[in-house]
Amino acid sequence: AGLADEGTISGPEGTWRVCALPARITKSSTLARVPGLLYRLPGRVDVGTDGGPAADASDGLSDTNVTLTIAPGVIIYGSGASFLNVNRGNKISAIGTAARPIIFTSRDNVNGINTADSSGQWGGVVLSGRAQLTDCQDPNAPTGTVQCQRQVEGATDPALFGGATNTDNSGTMQYVQIRYSGFVLSGDAELQSLTTGGTGSGTVLDHIQSVNSSDDGVEFFGGRVNIKNLIIAGAEDDGLDMD
Repeated sequence: AGLADEGTISGPEGTWRVCALPARITKSSTLARVPGLLYRLPGRVDVGTDGGPAADASDGLSDTNVTLTIAPGVIIYGSGASFLNVNRGNKISAIGTAARPIIFTSRDNVNGINTADSSGQWGGVVLSGRAQLTDCQDPNAPTGTVQCQRQVEGATDPALFGGATNTDNSGTMQYVQIRYSGFVLSGDAELQSLTTGGTGSGTVLDHIQSVNSSDDGVEFFGGRVNIKNLIIAGAEDDGLDMD
């Protein structure tokens, strides 16, 4: 539901049909692997709506409980300021395999015009959770509480993370490649291949590969990051950055 037929795109591997994702995924959905089909991020794509820093409605917001499931072997591409943002109270289930990893990449990569030095061609993947932060956007907020939140680096529209639930679960990403990311969203702030904001220990990240990010390979803002089997190649700032 909400996918848009955008015709075709061609490159050295052939011609692909393109389905563009909606700006906001409002109900749990699966991106199936269909031979000859690619998915496109047309800009910022939100998974669900931000449910706020608390898991209940004490913050005045209710969870939308949307899960975006991505099948093994699916390829999703973007260009410019496009990025995938998984909001608090929602999840991603991107579980690839060694033989069929899930690939997030750039339009130029699909077109076959990248070089070994290409980077910064789209945003990246952002996971926002409710685990504790020690650096609050509001300088008067007590650290590690639901009052302590931050905005995703570079995002111009609200994309908040943080809370007091260290076991929070933003989903699972396994056997995922993120290529040629790091577009500058605003000012001097660009995304990484993978950015986590306040993700809790319930979020599972393993067999993640970052290729040619124009900023950090991955950057973790607070939370209780649970990651293993991470490969970072070609990052132009830090490989692994923790704030």
